[in-house]
Amino acid sequence: MGTAADSDWDLQPPDLWYMKHYLDLAEMTAAFAIAYDWMYDGWDTARRDRIRQAIINHGLNFAFDRSIWWNGTSITGNWNCVCNSGLTFGALAILGDDTSGLAEKVLQTTVANAKTACVNAPTSDGTWAESPNYWYFGTTGHAELSSVLTSATGSDHGLLNQNTNFKLTALFHMYVTGMTSLFDYADHGPNKFSTTANSLIWYGAAYKEPRYMLFQRDRFDAQEPWSIFWYDPTVRGAWWNGLPLDHFFNDPKTQWVSMRSSWTTNKGTYLAMKSSQLMAYQAHGDLDCGDFVFDAMGERWFGELGSGDYLSADYFKSEADDAVRWTYYRKTTQGQNTLVLGLENQLPEAKPTMKFETTGEVQGSSPNMELKTGSTAYAVTDMSSAYPGS
Repeated sequence: MGTAADSDWDLQPPDLWYMKHYLDLAEMTAAFAIAYDWMYDGWDTARRDRIRQAIINHGLNFAFDRSIWWNGTSITGNWNCVCNSGLTFGALAILGDDTSGLAEKVLQTTVANAKTACVNAPTSDGTWAESPNYWYFGTTGHAELSSVLTSATGSDHGLLNQNTNFKLTALFHMYVTGMTSLFDYADHGPNKFSTTANSLIWYGAAYKEPRYMLFQRDRFDAQEPWSIFWYDPTVRGAWWNGLPLDHFFNDPKTQWVSMRSSWTTNKGTYLAMKSSQLMAYQAHGDLDCGDFVFDAMGERWFGELGSGDYLSADYFKSEADDAVRWTYYRKTTQGQNTLVLGLENQLPEAKPTMKFETTGEVQGSSPNMELKTGSTAYAVTDMSSAYPGS
């Protein structure tokens, strides 16, 4: 907000915050909104007016552009959550000073749209449909949106419970976190420095589930500003107490299984496998029925290759059989830890099934987990529908 930049604000092209990649616009709107609101009494009138006008000119004015693709009810992932959140930040920040009525109009649109789309990003078992990595970006947007509405209006306006299964996405993140790293299947995108898993801290308070907050408190990425506002230092206890070691996420769209020997050591074993439908990921998935990762002795022995180059031709254009996406190695079946038959890709329309059984071990309050003789968990998948001519 330096003085040297002030003279440029009114002279820039209208699309200063880059509507074509609306995530940029949304996050810039949120940043200016925080500056406007938190430092409100610190700005002189002229500076305050300029910041407010920037929020309107470069953010809220683009809220109703007909070329926006992410605000339909079928776009349920990170784009919907982050974009609606950023615009809501901007509208709430200037609401009391806005004489145009634009801020109020934006609020009537963003909150309603998020309630029909953003909240449905997790499937029925809590799995974030895009990928474990996009969970961070999507839940950060959702947590910020529900939190700012609660702070400013006294209500989350249904964003926390419109989807009764949304609170399960916290467990998804906990179980998809292995001994060494995530079961990081599908795309993960570039580094998103504005996101962490601190949505868990907010969800711990909002859903009255202390284990969510306590789990995140112990993570390296907890040290960022939102934890200051969301963390409740009076919460105590072992987050792993009473938590089963194994879990089957059984929604057919995103089904996968997580199995481990302990919640409290990085030296144990962790095995996770997915065998789900392949066209439910907002064009972020892989052809990966049967894909798995395995951790033991503090190392990952079978891992993931992650994203391809997002700038590759038609990378996000389609998930159909003939999609260019499926010619990029990291998206092909050969690029996964699974069976490859005849060097051919799996079929995107595959509908595999899974069977899972466990002896049901649950960790107690002690950080020392000792498994009984006979402790077992296993998963079997029939993925024959994924292969041509099966």
